[in-house]
This record gives sequence, structure tokens and C-alpha cells, in this order.
Amino acid sequence: MSDTSKVTLGMSTAAAITSVLALLKNNAQAAQDGTIPDEMLQLLVAMAQTNDAIYQSLTGIKDSIDNLSLTGGQGWPPNANSARSTTVLCVAANTAYQCPDLIVPDGMSLAIKSSPANAVGSIVYVARTPAECTNPNSAWPLALNEAITYQITNAKLLWVSSPIAGSIAVITAEQRS
Repeated sequence: MSDTSKVTLGMSTAAAITSVLALLKNNAQAAQDGTIPDEMLQLLVAMAQTNDAIYQSLTGIKDSIDNLSLTGGQGWPPNANSARSTTVLCVAANTAYQCPDLIVPDGMSLAIKSSPANAVGSIVYVARTPAECTNPNSAWPLALNEAITYQITNAKLLWVSSPIAGSIAVITAEQRS
């Protein structure tokens, strides 16, 4: 527990004790014989025990957080060393073309984009099979300059096509050595 937390806990305990003492001052019995009524003593003990229990719980939580270990040591994949990009040219209209062999490291994404150089109104379709890729009802459409990312292991698992011959799909993924 930090020093600030300890000071705060101590101050709250002191404030509670001060409140009890103020109650005692107003209590006629305590003023007459100098004793503290049992109710007041029980209240003081309960407050001290509660503050101690809170301190112990917070210390336990802090220790648990300090002892957490995440896979890879940091909780996210390390930065990539480079990136690799390539293109797939859809030479013929409505024909499926397999994306090239491009490994995507764990924790990284593959990005596929419809090239900004494509004809106005062109669409590039992305799917997992050649049949799905040429069917607009089962493929993901990418309008001009639009992109999508996939958490897959290799670009070659996807296919692209376009109803307009000469359309280009741009593919990129970060790489690790």
C-alpha cells in the first residue's frame, strides 16, 4: 500500500476517534465519573477493526495485482520489425484470385484494401473460397479505397475478385524476424 493510502487510512481512523470523543464529551455519564460507556468502547473497537480489515484487504489486492503475470510478459504482442505489402491484380472480371503466401504473425492482422487506383465504382470482393469470392451474396465487398482486416495466419487463405477487370487488391501485414 502506498504512503498516501496509509496516511488517508490513518486520518480516517483519527477522525472517527475524534467523533467518538466528541460524543463522550456530550455524554453526561462520562462527564460525571470519567468512564467511557460500553457502547462507546464497542464502537471504537469496531471502527479500529474495520479500518484494519480494510487495510488488510487493500494490501492483499495490491499484492495480487503485483503478482499477476501475463502471457508474453506485457499483455500485448511485441512491435513488428517490418511490414510486407503486395497486390493481387484481378485480370479477368468475376474470376477468383488467391491471395499470395504472406504469413501473418500472432497478434497481427492482415489488411486488404481496394486500391485507390481502381476504376470509379469498382468493387473488390473478399472471401475464403473461390466460389464464395465470385458470389456477391457470400463475399465481403470493398468499395474504392476501402479496407478490412482479418486475424488469420496467412493471406493465402483468402480469395479476391472483382466484376471489373483490372481491379487491384492491396494486401499488407506487419512482420517479425
